[in-house]
Amino acid sequence: MPDTVSPTPLYHRIYVVLRERLVGGVYPGGSRLPSEAELQESFNASRVTVRKAMEMLEHEGLIRRRRGKGTYAVERTTSSSFARTHVFDVRELLNYLSAVGLATSLRLISSEMTLAPARICKMLGTPPQQSLHCTIRVRHLDGEPYSWSLAWLLPEIGRDIDRSLLSTTSLIDIIQQRGHAIHHVEQILTATLADDELSRHLHIPVGAPVMRVTRVFCGADRRPFYVAEIYYRADRYEYRVMLSRDHSREPFEIT
Repeated sequence: MPDTVSPTPLYHRIYVVLRERLVGGVYPGGSRLPSEAELQESFNASRVTVRKAMEMLEHEGLIRRRRGKGTYAVERTTSSSFARTHVFDVRELLNYLSAVGLATSLRLISSEMTLAPARICKMLGTPPQQSLHCTIRVRHLDGEPYSWSLAWLLPEIGRDIDRSLLSTTSLIDIIQQRGHAIHHVEQILTATLADDELSRHLHIPVGAPVMRVTRVFCGADRRPFYVAEIYYRADRYEYRVMLSRDHSREPFEIT
């Protein structure tokens, strides 16, 4: 892995590769990682470069280095009540989101009217540079950051929300309690990397992988009124979907 291949520093590339192996189970909890000398040879890197990557992994709590004994993967809890297979219609999705809300705690960062990015305005069908109600929160699971979310609501829906509820209650529940029925949801999953803000709130290094889940909520008229962007720590979030054939419908042909 010559250092001229990418503008990204070599130590960070080594960190990303090893982190993926740790999170993905290539190095299971308790297993011994290759020695620094072996990593130097594998990545064609200096001792200083390898040590910097290992320090990042140790700081993140993914490895433990033992003097004279080597480096070991830390045992991690990868399963949770949310890491299970789901077949969703809208009702099941809303029930799932409510269950997540009950099993986690919230920290409110801000809740105010602000200019929305162009991508959010486009999803909500509003003019560019529209002021929308934006709520930013961090959700914790078992005492550790689990997700960082931005909730964008049309002004007529978001402006009267009781701010005191935002530290204790799922926004989905708040919206429905206010009489806004959700009939359609579009969900988009995207892999991305943590920036400075995500790093600070999710307690992960800048550049660490995160999963972004974007949900667009619509009423019976299919007009969107709420967009949620949730960023999950990749080492704490798993999403599974079971796809089933609906035998009540006529078979279709692929041409």
